Amino acid sequence: MAFASNAILAKARSMYGGHLTSSDYEALLSLKSVSEVVNYLKNNTAYSSVLGDIRENDVHRGQLEALLSEESFMRISRLARYGVGKERGFYMLNIMGREINILLHVLRLINADRLEDLKVILPSYLKGYTTFDINGLLNVHNIDDLMKLIEKTDYAKVISSCLPERGKRINVNKIELELKRAYYDHYEETVKSLYKGKTQQELLKMLDTSVELDNITKIYRLKKYFNASPVDITELLLLDHTRISKRMMKELINAKDADDMLAKLSTSAYKIDVGDHDYVYIEYYTQRIEYNLAKKYMMFSTSAPLVFMTYVIVHNLEIENLKHIVEGVRYNQDADSIRKLIIQ
Repeated sequence: MAFASNAILAKARSMYGGHLTSSDYEALLSLKSVSEVVNYLKNNTAYSSVLGDIRENDVHRGQLEALLSEESFMRISRLARYGVGKERGFYMLNIMGREINILLHVLRLINADRLEDLKVILPSYLKGYTTFDINGLLNVHNIDDLMKLIEKTDYAKVISSCLPERGKRINVNKIELELKRAYYDHYEETVKSLYKGKTQQELLKMLDTSVELDNITKIYRLKKYFNASPVDITELLLLDHTRISKRMMKELINAKDADDMLAKLSTSAYKIDVGDHDYVYIEYYTQRIEYNLAKKYMMFSTSAPLVFMTYVIVHNLEIENLKHIVEGVRYNQDADSIRKLIIQ
């Protein structure tokens, strides 16, 4: 067990040693095409292995983003292999999160009648890892096909309980809420069953912070862009995993508008100063808080599960940074606009 823990600590920090630096980001922001981005990543970064066989002039944005997602999964999977015995259940929680994201994407495609898009974006590299046949999704033509495919998984009961009468539009937001509730409940149960003391406390703090920041993002966006009522907002939040007091959460939900909500938030453990820059996504501010906390734990903690959990967060945000750059370059956005979305 000690060997496995030491291996995870050493491997995670070694992989982080190859993270993109500020100079890498500045170099990428100066580029004018997706092919130039690929060329830079191939020749100057730790992404050379996943991009080695790609011809720069033939690659398109969607293909590059898919490869980056694959690289992220494979890197995290290599790290998770060091988990042994009962602890392996913790290290495989990442798979559950990815399964949920895939199922939500399929449900949205069913609503949009665009299931043919799966042929391009299906993450086939997950074959052998998932609890359902990932390639079987290519044979899904409607919600009945999907439910048949996943009938032996824990997701089937959650999704079926949220489905509308036949012929009506699927409420994907409701399903997303319940799937994430099940995920976070399982995450907490796993942590509490495997770990004690400081390790358990810090893992749950990181989990609750992620949920809490997601709630804050939802409240802000629902108030700013949809003028949603407190009742409607509450129905879209996960309030079971939170460190903010019930009183403070109620104040945020009942705030008269987005600016009032941020003013109230400034008196809590979080202070998101959007100021005159609210054209930048609110996710930038919440993700930056999560990133800074995760990076601190990853760099200084001696707890293998905590370092693993926080490495996943930090690395996934690096992948999101690259996707912002690729999208920005593809659509000829200026470097300053893209730079505002980068978290480091």
